[in-house]
Amino acid sequence: MNISHLILCTSLLAAPICAAQDFTEPEAAAPVVASPLPSSMAQKISSGDFAGLQTEIREALQAAGEQTKATQKLLQDNKYRHLLDIHELLRVTGPDNMKAVFSKSPQDAAFVKAFLQDPGWMELYLGAGLIPENSPTGIQILSDIWKADGKSPDFRTYQSLATGIASVFSTGPFAGKLKANSANCNPVRRYQIFKKLHQENKLHPGFIKLRPWEIRFVTGIHWDDKSYEWLNEHINLPWRRYTDACWAAPYTGNNFFGDTIQGPLFYVPWRDSSGEAENTRTIGGVCGGLSHFGTMAAQAHGIPAYPVGQPGHCAYAVRVKRGQWKGGFGGPDGGMHNHIFGSEAPTSYLLMEAVFADNEKIDLAYQWASQATRTRPSNPGRKRSNKRPSILSSARSFSGFFWKNRACSPSTGTCTPRTPSPTTRATDSPPLASSRTYRTNS
Repeated sequence: MNISHLILCTSLLAAPICAAQDFTEPEAAAPVVASPLPSSMAQKISSGDFAGLQTEIREALQAAGEQTKATQKLLQDNKYRHLLDIHELLRVTGPDNMKAVFSKSPQDAAFVKAFLQDPGWMELYLGAGLIPENSPTGIQILSDIWKADGKSPDFRTYQSLATGIASVFSTGPFAGKLKANSANCNPVRRYQIFKKLHQENKLHPGFIKLRPWEIRFVTGIHWDDKSYEWLNEHINLPWRRYTDACWAAPYTGNNFFGDTIQGPLFYVPWRDSSGEAENTRTIGGVCGGLSHFGTMAAQAHGIPAYPVGQPGHCAYAVRVKRGQWKGGFGGPDGGMHNHIFGSEAPTSYLLMEAVFADNEKIDLAYQWASQATRTRPSNPGRKRSNKRPSILSSARSFSGFFWKNRACSPSTGTCTPRTPSPTTRATDSPPLASSRTYRTNS
């Protein structure tokens, strides 16, 4: 069995996902504790010699492996895991790219030093669902967020938020769209918006427990940042009703001037005065605009959601608890516009939830992946060559195993044995709640 199969099988031994009662799981065991680095390694970090650091760490890991043949025992050693985390980070990022971030400014250098001394944070970044394909960008985004907020006494509380934002802005199907709309989609600003909303008790209580891979489904829409604030303020429903949020906007194919939504002029008269969410609420749209509106309305309250592609239609999905997604405007069946596995296959969200169902086991799977690749050279310049053999590349080959053994229903978004039923599309507009139904932190 190769390492890809091993990682996925390890993950699929997780507890049944239908057992969760909220869209988060209880927190996993405490992350690895930082161990003081040898003085020679610390000096290399301080001087920006990341190529030399990578070589020294690889030799130290190799020597430790020769002395202790049991990999499981090695991974239980905090010092070993700390070195392994740094090695994997340098492998997926590249020593030269890490040095480029380090050399940008004294503040960036301070971030790199702090990041390499925090194995728990590195493991959040390396295990954020998608293997970092564009790690230099992700590291720079993390540095920018840290420079803006890293000295706050509560920053550690929001490390998962920062890491998830860095991941979705640098890696995956929405990264390019976010970059293309960079004037309106800024990762630091988006981080500050969600932190402020959480501090004001305006997000679902489970938000603060979300891991980076889940944060990708809260902060990753390529509409403008201020639309999150607008939706949080103006579209408020009982949290299980965000599948109806799309109907807060009118369904229409022509604006007040008769311009069709299929052309370039539909939103132009209001483009500079309002955000995309407010424009959609005022002017309307068809399935694509309304489904993105509904998706972002849920996300603006800290609830994971994503748009869904269907033949001739766009719908969306909202997660009501871990392992269970409910459809809006005809979802959740269809292709995931924002996905972790390398395709938009309709089964991807169920497989994703099964693989990531158990925090401890998926963390262990990523550690085994790092262990398996510790002898590989870093090569971030070639697409895919810097990836660990991953759960992602195995998803398709294991889909049959998954369906046979998990008894999951794509029509209901649950992993309980039942017969799939035809998707029903909403046809009218239920009234919106006038006030929030949650105001407490956890």
